[in-house]
Amino acid sequence: MTPFLAGKTVLLTRPRRQSEETRPRLESLGAAVLIQPVQEIVPAAEIPADLFTPASLAAVDRIIFSSSNGVDSFLGTLETLDSGGQKRRTILSRIPLAAVGPATARRLESAGLHPDVVPTPHSAEGLLAALAGEARCGKRFLSIRGDQGRKVLKEGLTALGGNVQEVCLYCTREIEKPDEEIVRLMENGVIDYTFVMSPATAAGVIRLFGKRLCRTAIVSISPQTSRTLSEAGCPAAFEAANAALEDMIESLRR
Repeated sequence: MTPFLAGKTVLLTRPRRQSEETRPRLESLGAAVLIQPVQEIVPAAEIPADLFTPASLAAVDRIIFSSSNGVDSFLGTLETLDSGGQKRRTILSRIPLAAVGPATARRLESAGLHPDVVPTPHSAEGLLAALAGEARCGKRFLSIRGDQGRKVLKEGLTALGGNVQEVCLYCTREIEKPDEEIVRLMENGVIDYTFVMSPATAAGVIRLFGKRLCRTAIVSISPQTSRTLSEAGCPAAFEAANAALEDMIESLRR
């Protein structure tokens, strides 16, 4: 059977590392994959080391990860704070973890950590609903995020009675100019689908490509992402039922 994306060209717009991780799945479906990051991920300028002492970690009831970038930044921080981060990792293995979605959960699992909460929908709203009971009991949460993360989770858990400490471990920097060849291909209608996997990425592709973006069918990961695209005059042609790559693919298959 011919793969259902055979003969189609797909543009990925996440930071390069995540796009390279996504590429094999789309290529397995027959797509030709192009990558044009609209942002790059860099470490935060200051890391609040006091939040990562063994005593501070041991006092946390749950750690929340809102992205795979957060997992990478968090584990990297542990590695720099003591010999291999082993002392802190031992404590970490005893703390319940929550991951916003399957990709974030897989990143934790690859490090030997196993989140017991992965909500549906895969979003801040989904995490809020899944952790509402713990918040009402006054649990202490450590929320790992980037500089562009939304405030939905902290504000919601705090309003319910939770004690939430947010820490920004990475920053997102904008790519200034798109690759000229990708611009040419988009202008000529060669790119069949553009995958947009966050509201921030939506804003970035609009900034880089403008109305050229309307010459490709946009596949959106979430309603929030679709809203950002629509407000800019480039509505999504497809939207995932849940915020995950496989659901984006399924929206095309349907």
